[in-house]
Amino acid sequence: MANPATEMICMRCFSDISGKKPVERKTIRQMDGKGIVKKPPDRRFANLGFEEGRTIREVTPLTLSMSPGVTITVHHGDTVGRDAVGRTLLQQYNGVSRQHATFKYFNGKWLIRDENSTNGTYILGKKISADKWYEIKDGDTVSFSSNCTFTVQTM
Repeated sequence: MANPATEMICMRCFSDISGKKPVERKTIRQMDGKGIVKKPPDRRFANLGFEEGRTIREVTPLTLSMSPGVTITVHHGDTVGRDAVGRTLLQQYNGVSRQHATFKYFNGKWLIRDENSTNGTYILGKKISADKWYEIKDGDTVSFSSNCTFTVQTM
């Protein structure tokens, strides 16, 4: 399966491919009344939960709010931590790991996975298992360690 040259995330495994050089290959395209529409080349990915013709990077980002004006904006595939997305805010929290948790958007839902962090990731106060995806919804609280809590806002 080929990814568009501008895509930052692999459409098959959702890994970061932003540092990889594109390789030119023929892609499956279908003519539409408005022009060429790219179709997912694999039936397993036909209903990814985003509008036809939009890449997964164009999905509305997720906002993690600690207090008014203190937020982290998360896109599909982003990892949050002291050395990742949100680093300027999270540097002050020693309980937050460098690569703490990863977010992805799949089938119209936002998911979170703990990246084997030292102090854990919590959803609504319950610790989640590492390397397993959990759904998060608007209004849920997500904590990176016990003293760093955010409220999830989907737009």
